[in-house]
Amino acid sequence: MAESFDAGLLGARFEETFEDNAFLDAYDSRYMERKGGKMIVSRLFGKKTAKKLVAGLCVGLCLFTVCTTVPQVLAKEASGWKEAVYLGVEGYGRPEVNKDTKPDFKYRFKLDGKKQETVLSIQNGKKDADGNYTYPIQNKLKEGYTFKLKIQNKTVVDVKEVASDDTEEYEPVVSGTPGKKTLKNFLSTALEPAGTTLYIYGGGWNWQDDAASVQAKSIGVSTDWVDFFNSQNAAFHYKNPNAAKSYYPFGEYNEYYYAGLDCSGYVGWVLYNTFHKTSGKAGYVQPASSMARTLATQGWGEWKHEVAVPDGSAGTALKPGDIISMDGHVWISLGTCKDGSVLIAHSSPTNSRKGNPGGGVQISAIGSAKSCEAYRLADQYNAEYYEDWYKRYPTALLSPSVYFSWESENAGRFRWNTKGKLTDPEKLQNKTPKQVLAQLF
Repeated sequence: MAESFDAGLLGARFEETFEDNAFLDAYDSRYMERKGGKMIVSRLFGKKTAKKLVAGLCVGLCLFTVCTTVPQVLAKEASGWKEAVYLGVEGYGRPEVNKDTKPDFKYRFKLDGKKQETVLSIQNGKKDADGNYTYPIQNKLKEGYTFKLKIQNKTVVDVKEVASDDTEEYEPVVSGTPGKKTLKNFLSTALEPAGTTLYIYGGGWNWQDDAASVQAKSIGVSTDWVDFFNSQNAAFHYKNPNAAKSYYPFGEYNEYYYAGLDCSGYVGWVLYNTFHKTSGKAGYVQPASSMARTLATQGWGEWKHEVAVPDGSAGTALKPGDIISMDGHVWISLGTCKDGSVLIAHSSPTNSRKGNPGGGVQISAIGSAKSCEAYRLADQYNAEYYEDWYKRYPTALLSPSVYFSWESENAGRFRWNTKGKLTDPEKLQNKTPKQVLAQLF
């Protein structure tokens, strides 16, 4: 980064310096000490000429510095780009800062390493067919991250994220293959973010909360999720009642869309990574309560509204890969055990070992007691493969009466047609949770 300077002051300082003979005397002394004899320049040209020559060299060097620095400074000013840390929406958490006032939001930054905050407007983008802004810049900004900002008239018109050296590479315990349309790959992909992605209400949805976020349309586990998980501990609370310090979208827009995943954001991301090889295409995030039925309307499988609680009897079992929508939640079945308990993958704000609702993407069990087979499997794999997660969050045991009860007419079970969108060469739909986990891990 070029340093700023005052050209007038610079010239005055050098004019003053060269009127002081002490400067040249000092220069003579230093030069003679280095050479160990008389000043060579003085011997060749005489002392007066030498003084002029040295002065001329210094001025020339100064002019060279000015000439090379000025274009850099002018280029930077002309471009309008500044480096800044994004600090968030001004007045975040106040009742008046909400979805209805978001076109007029102001945003806080720290520009070019300065301590004081700068408040700027942001260009809201184009309007869609319904007259709503698209907010392209807001859907890139993330609190605490560094960006290059292009600013015009105190309004941010473009941003570029500055890569961080602090981001840790994450290697999932189980990895899927982007674009491989098999049931096994769907389940493998479902476990990629497990144990390292926290629950954020609205996570996976975009900033304005009407479609998939950039992260939910990207291949692989987002480093934003990993960074946020690493920045938190068992005290994390997904819905801190203090709105000014909460990650919950009290204002009904998603300030922390990038930090983690909610249930529908999670399933949408799994679908995207199963169906696509590259990032940036249309996403699959949609309301949780109707997601199962919507998938069936695509011709990818069958939907059933009434679903009995599995009890081990014929016809009641959920199969691996089934997607279940209930009121306000959606989850993926990893299969039904012989005792009727069900192993699932989902993103849910389960309680930490400190009692705070946080949770996130995890393997859980639906059953009546911790002695059920699904719970024992979930606890075994969480403890063995997701050690950092397990230190914060115990394995969740979920109630069958809650997870198989819904009122929404769109809720129910979706089951893949394995001769259509996804194939099942490994025959996982017919396997037990224990057999499925053995193949995935």
